[in-house]
Amino acid sequence: MAKRQTNQKRFTQTATMVLALVAVFAFQAVKNEGVHKQGPSEQKQSKVLQSAKKANRSANVTATSASDQDLLNIKWDGTLDGDIVHLNNNQATFSDEELKQSFPGNKSKLNPVDGLALSNLDSLGRSGQANFVASKKAMDKVTKRPSQIPKSVRPSGWNQNDHFNGTFWVGGSHNNPKVSLGGSKQALWNKSHIVGYQFFGMATMVTENMTTGTRVENAYPGQLVPEDDILYALKEHPNITIRGQVTPVYSGNELVPRGVHYMAKSVEDNGATLNLNYWIFNVQPGITINYQTGAATVD
Repeated sequence: MAKRQTNQKRFTQTATMVLALVAVFAFQAVKNEGVHKQGPSEQKQSKVLQSAKKANRSANVTATSASDQDLLNIKWDGTLDGDIVHLNNNQATFSDEELKQSFPGNKSKLNPVDGLALSNLDSLGRSGQANFVASKKAMDKVTKRPSQIPKSVRPSGWNQNDHFNGTFWVGGSHNNPKVSLGGSKQALWNKSHIVGYQFFGMATMVTENMTTGTRVENAYPGQLVPEDDILYALKEHPNITIRGQVTPVYSGNELVPRGVHYMAKSVEDNGATLNLNYWIFNVQPGITINYQTGAATVD
């Protein structure tokens, strides 16, 4: 009887040790999984960005050394998910000085409000780089967006056979074929905000802040991805600000950009909350685009 009790005691001790080891390994696995989910490049980022990261490619291009031609040399893979490419391991490359820029407003078209700085149209009438500092405070001031962008707001390539008179675009006619996207028919061309309306409201509704962008480039999985991620970061962390820079990139003297270079980084924590660096193609599956004029044909 004593021997049986001894064996039973040993069995109980062994089983207890095995269970303890299993518990330790299980805890370590969960811990490691948690670390992966909150890694430096994924920390505090929305589900929209997470889904984009799974689908999109990376390019060995750093913004500090990349020229427009470097970005133009990146090849679109022809798919919807390939609309976005991560640059520099998805890390923005603002210098310390650039990260701290504030862009005080002077009520002009180019600096209408604090935190927003637009560029003049170039000699060909094309919109250029925009810089901004987004904040929860500025977003709270934004009024409901109008149902339509004014007709006077007309980016290069929007109308066919028009011309730039040195101040704005005149003449021509607009052709906007329907494309299939998300199970419905939608207009191919959008007046695509360089800096989203949600950050500064009506101050963004000017030609200097628009490009002729495809539905994919303008919405999903295009500029809506970084815009949603900035919104998410500011709602979760209302005391921080997000430094952003969006640059339309044109090939030669073409009127429609081939894409936009979008960088954003949280200022106060040096990117711990948000840090992204995207090349976003101005493309649409099943459509051939003439970037010189904005003409498009359905394949």
